Amino acid sequence: MSSSPEKKKKKLAEELPSTRQTNPTPSLPDELLTSCIARLSRLYYPTLSLVSKSFRSLLSSPELYKARSLSSRTETCIYLCLESSSDSRWFTLCRKPDKTVTKDDKKSTSYVLSKLPALHSPPAVFSGLVSVGSDIYNIRSSSNVSVLDCRFHTWRKAPSLPVELMALSACAVDEKIYPHVATDDGVVCYNSQEGKWELGEAKMGSFRFSDSYCEVENVLYSVCNGTLRWYDGEVNVWRSLEGLVGLPKFLPGVSVRFGQKKILCAEIALERRGVCEIWGGVEWIDHVLTVPIGYYIVKALSATV
Repeated sequence: MSSSPEKKKKKLAEELPSTRQTNPTPSLPDELLTSCIARLSRLYYPTLSLVSKSFRSLLSSPELYKARSLSSRTETCIYLCLESSSDSRWFTLCRKPDKTVTKDDKKSTSYVLSKLPALHSPPAVFSGLVSVGSDIYNIRSSSNVSVLDCRFHTWRKAPSLPVELMALSACAVDEKIYPHVATDDGVVCYNSQEGKWELGEAKMGSFRFSDSYCEVENVLYSVCNGTLRWYDGEVNVWRSLEGLVGLPKFLPGVSVRFGQKKILCAEIALERRGVCEIWGGVEWIDHVLTVPIGYYIVKALSATV
């Protein structure tokens, strides 16, 4: 007895291997993904970390930052430390996920401060915070030193400060860290390249130990007593930064203890005019974070990653 044509067709269909793809969007090799993501600004990384667990793993891999370095894609990223009576929190400046930046976005909200994952961070309230390269150093009043690796957002220990702190403040110049310490032998500095403490040279006076400063193209800028200044290393003199139209006036200490819930961020373009003059132009200023009233700003720093 022969089978019907319909049964033969059904049997043939069951025997033939399926040619339909089960995954219409197959995964790309990790090497290719790493190469692509390394070319993106790190401002987008917090958003990319929301895509999947594998993306989060890739974004914290040593291979990614090796690729960024080899392709000359390292950039300066902003970090902010906030403190309350119960804990310290770290944030980094990033793009808003739903925002496409255009030429007309100078006044718009294109940025936001994104909270870093739980880091078990050491207290920052009674410490000196300073950044060198991709690391942020936390120098405690006990002279213990912890280091935040901004590539992977992990903490590690560094050699303890060999002398007593005079004040909870420090700065970095030429990849060396200068804490405010009490010693009769001169200034103590930490050589981040060699990983050890050594004697240094005192040059910059009290502005060096301001809690608000940054280094841009080998020029040190500081906010002290409501004034933005830059350090002229040729004559060892602090000079006022000119311009700054549209920037609110700073009150003394506002960069350290900000009692309001809104935190603002501004980008300032710098232009040297002559040998002894630098002007600042406000590119944008915006509200980037709202926090409970109990939190205050410890310090804002930049790291190269």
